[in-house]
Amino acid sequence: MLIGVAGMVGTGKTTLARALSERFGLQMALESVDDDNPWLESFYGGPDEMRAYALQLQLHFLATRFASMRRMRGLGGSWVLDRTWYEDAEIFARGLYEQSLMTSAEWTLYRQLYAELLYSPAARPPRLLIYLHAPLETVLERIGSRGRPKEKDTSPEYWAALHERYEQWIAQFHHCPVLPLDVRDYDLVADPEAVEEIAGRVRIQLDGELPQTELWPAVSRRRVLA
Repeated sequence: MLIGVAGMVGTGKTTLARALSERFGLQMALESVDDDNPWLESFYGGPDEMRAYALQLQLHFLATRFASMRRMRGLGGSWVLDRTWYEDAEIFARGLYEQSLMTSAEWTLYRQLYAELLYSPAARPPRLLIYLHAPLETVLERIGSRGRPKEKDTSPEYWAALHERYEQWIAQFHHCPVLPLDVRDYDLVADPEAVEEIAGRVRIQLDGELPQTELWPAVSRRRVLA
């Protein structure tokens, strides 16, 4: 079984994924770190480099995401996933095309590959998608408060466009049931016990499929795949 956690930068996907992993004794799959991407530095070299390397960058993300999913399915068990492959393609890669950083031919090629990968066993839809959302102003405050240099230097216009793409994407998402959570309704950093209410809502959605971890320590069963 797989639970996906989706949402814009700054909504606390990783924090929630870790909390649910601990709470239910689920294995956890994290996003691939930037250091593992050989195209990232070249892509951020300037406007010309962005256009030159956008396709390679997104193909790398796509390949590593599906490799991670294949390993996860091979290991078996139940998992919580920090960001989904749907977002990689349908929000971030699409965004580069909409910014004219990918040509029409490159975007067509990318979409063809992505569509074929969706038929692979690794791309079976999650049992549940938890979608974290908030108004743009709230997201910008969160991004500013956590102080990551790359994020702080990014223009508000970029975040506004990303926020809009997320809203359009989730409105049309149909691959699996969705549990929307407004991130203004809880604070797992200040109040870790807030995960109990979220866990209760997840249990209702999954109707008995989760293990009854109240009977044993969840942390002893957890494995992380990055």
